[in-house]
Amino acid sequence: MGNTNGSLVDARQNPILYTIILVVLAVVLVLALVGLVLRQIRARRATSNWLDSKKDAPTSQKNINNVADLAKLTQDERKMLKLICQHFKPKNIEYLIRDEHAIVELCRQEYMEMIKKNPVPEKLEMLFTLMYKMEKARDSQLFISTTRALPAGQEFTYFDTDRNSWTLKLDRNEPQELVLDVPRAFAQGDKKPAALSKFLMTFKSSVGTTYVLQTRALRYEEEKPGKFVLIASSTGGNQLSVVQRRSAKRLSTDGPCTFSAVKEVKKGKKSGTLDEFEVLPKKYDGRLQNISSTGCRFSCSLPIKEGQYLYLEFPVGDSHSGSALCYIVMTKKSPDGKQFILHVKFTDIEIAVKNAISAFVYGFDKIS
Repeated sequence: MGNTNGSLVDARQNPILYTIILVVLAVVLVLALVGLVLRQIRARRATSNWLDSKKDAPTSQKNINNVADLAKLTQDERKMLKLICQHFKPKNIEYLIRDEHAIVELCRQEYMEMIKKNPVPEKLEMLFTLMYKMEKARDSQLFISTTRALPAGQEFTYFDTDRNSWTLKLDRNEPQELVLDVPRAFAQGDKKPAALSKFLMTFKSSVGTTYVLQTRALRYEEEKPGKFVLIASSTGGNQLSVVQRRSAKRLSTDGPCTFSAVKEVKKGKKSGTLDEFEVLPKKYDGRLQNISSTGCRFSCSLPIKEGQYLYLEFPVGDSHSGSALCYIVMTKKSPDGKQFILHVKFTDIEIAVKNAISAFVYGFDKIS
């Protein structure tokens, strides 16, 4: 009886065991087949013919959706992008977005069509916002993750304890070290980072993305008469991060501007509108250094403190001018100590002036 019962139990258990083994083998086989198919797909997509066929394909709704998601477009901006693609029928927008000049050209065509119809200013403003968001999306795909990728000639900006800016230029990018050309006054002064101390520098990549680099100053040398260098670490202790870009593209420029003080006429917390202030009649001279539709930087001889409002009048290209109420975000001395550099944010500016600035920044102001 004992042997008979044992045989019956074994007979019941063995089929269950065999079933489990067969299921496991089937799962392994399916996973192996899926892996093989995926490898074949990846290999096919890596071929130049496949990439070219996708790159040259007409833009589809899926392509538009993917770009819109990447660029974080609003619903209205998505609709505008769709209309632009339907009108001009560009090649695959997902690949086109990687080409800065192609995106600007596509939006330039739309701009030309829009100004023929005398559009409402808000539509033009949306076009410039759309274009800039796509530029930022492009930048996000070209992220620099290591200093090893930095080329000789790359410029860095260092702010000393007095908030003066110094330009340091990469002379050589060596396996363990960044060799930076520095001005004589910097190398021989007392405002430079101490040897073996950590410090911060900022730099812009070739596509305009701003990065902050934390590294360590190793030593200073005079490699030859008049050539001073800072040897900084380029090893794993460095930290590289992206600075949040401005909300509008900015262009370096050089031209006269004037500004006036403003007097508060409404008490309480300020929202930065002109009706809260009286613009005083006396004007002071300044020099515009860069500009965007959201703010600018200019120099002047007056030690104006940050955290104040002023009224600024400025040229926009060769044929336009504008004005805005501004809030001073930051003030610092120029490297020679003779001027003050003001970074300001526009808090009250006409939308037509904003559009004129954007057109100037992108070179659309030459379109008649």
